[in-house]
Amino acid sequence: MKKLLSLSLILIITFSGCSIKSADEYYNSTEAKGEYAARVSINCVTAVNYKNSKRKNADILKPCDVSFNKGDTVFDLLKRACKENKIQLEYEGEGSSVYISGIDYLYEFDCGDLSGWEYSVNEKFPNVGCNSYNLKDGDKVKWLYTCDLGADIGNKYKGEPND
Repeated sequence: MKKLLSLSLILIITFSGCSIKSADEYYNSTEAKGEYAARVSINCVTAVNYKNSKRKNADILKPCDVSFNKGDTVFDLLKRACKENKIQLEYEGEGSSVYISGIDYLYEFDCGDLSGWEYSVNEKFPNVGCNSYNLKDGDKVKWLYTCDLGADIGNKYKGEPND
């Protein structure tokens, strides 16, 4: 009984400072407008064309302007764009090692061992994580799903620098 009481007390203390929101509360809450804007899109045409795919629409998010603030990263922009447009987003890690594992319920490895999400900024694929790339006003960010380690979206893998 003592253990149960202790566990209950720990849970109450742990969750007393948490703010749990419903999906509607989360997606309907608004953030202050940022002072800059970038154009962002999310596309999965490769997944639509993948064998036995049930996906019908390649445009998860058609190009639109999303505001951001000085110091924001591509990851910050993606989170804001997904929230504003009620698109599911799943990621792992923190700091400079954030990895996007799923967008709109399309996950890494859903279309084979070489599939997952990549991003480009102004038609170039940065070789840094999305939480390490700082945005500039007017940037054009594309999130693209690849089924072939980037080769099918214009980002052919060339190996590690020391290979």
